[in-house]
Amino acid sequence: MHHSSQGMYKKNILSKSLNMEVLKTSSSILMILFLLVVGSRFVGYFEKAAEGSMDPAIIFSVIFLRFPDFITLLIPLSFFLGVLISMSRLYAEREIYGYISVGLSQLDLVKFLFPQAFIYFLLTLILSLYIAPYTKALSQELISIDSFEEQIESMKPEKLYVLEGGRAFIYAKDVNEDVLSEIKLLTSDENGSSLVVADQLQISKNKSQLNLDFKNGVFYKGIFSNQKQVTSSFKNLTSPIERDMSRVDGLSMSKIFDYSGLSARANLHWNLSIPSTLIILLFLGVYMGAVKPRQGRFSVILPGMLIYTSYLSLLILGRESLASNPNSGIGLWWVHLIFGLLAVLCIFKNSFQIANTKILLYREHEYFKYFVTLALLLILFWIIS
Repeated sequence: MHHSSQGMYKKNILSKSLNMEVLKTSSSILMILFLLVVGSRFVGYFEKAAEGSMDPAIIFSVIFLRFPDFITLLIPLSFFLGVLISMSRLYAEREIYGYISVGLSQLDLVKFLFPQAFIYFLLTLILSLYIAPYTKALSQELISIDSFEEQIESMKPEKLYVLEGGRAFIYAKDVNEDVLSEIKLLTSDENGSSLVVADQLQISKNKSQLNLDFKNGVFYKGIFSNQKQVTSSFKNLTSPIERDMSRVDGLSMSKIFDYSGLSARANLHWNLSIPSTLIILLFLGVYMGAVKPRQGRFSVILPGMLIYTSYLSLLILGRESLASNPNSGIGLWWVHLIFGLLAVLCIFKNSFQIANTKILLYREHEYFKYFVTLALLLILFWIIS
């Protein structure tokens, strides 16, 4: 009885030690990856701002609204790498024998880490289903709201700008605050195309609308249609544009989670799939972490990145396929089935051969693995972004 309670006490200590190490490693990796992704997004948005297609004042707000989306995608990878590195350290430094001495197997280590994985699963599920889609939609609305107004106000001279998703084009030879000189504005809608050529465009606005006041110009109507072209000269031409101030407020949860549409069903499967990867990655991480002492704790990063990148790429491929074929009944679960079978194979094999396999080039060049790992990280950031 005494030996039984002592053995249980040792197992609890080892369980807490393993969970704490995985938590610390995963948190560190999550922070690093999060900063890299946020940094890359900042660069992308500042480039858009420099081109005049985005208001610089909203960049920080847009980035902040994308935080849940970034974290949702990075938690599974961070946890997977945290498990891999922690397990490989146990083997590399021979601490695994402490676990074996009290009768613990790799499956027991999975059980130790399962509560932590389940907490991440719930967190990712909440973010993926309820928070990330909402904040991502808000960020997109923030970028697009009053885009016509913002792009005009941020215009630079002698540069052609595309407005309203390609429905309008504007050019000005000179820009001075709210006054544009030698202006050309081409617009297109279901009624045809129109061109305004004016000496000056002055912009004024109030709470409900934006006024475009053209001075001394010519208005061309129907320039790209078979109908008769209408041309008229003017000294003053005012074009009011309604400012829809309720677009963000009108964005409801029911609108975001309306999965009756084509892409909505694919998004639902995607949002459910990201949290589901955590359970499978837990098994893969524990069994792939079984390395030889001479391999070192970081030798598993390359195969781990290969596995995760393949997993995520297949999920993205499946999502695109589901969006084009909404009647498919299997959804994205075939991807989880593939990697689930891989995890089962790991359990029965009791080791993962990919982690021990060495390519000749990998042997000859010590830094090759770091180069490949960096390349895979860049591919992953491109996928996420």
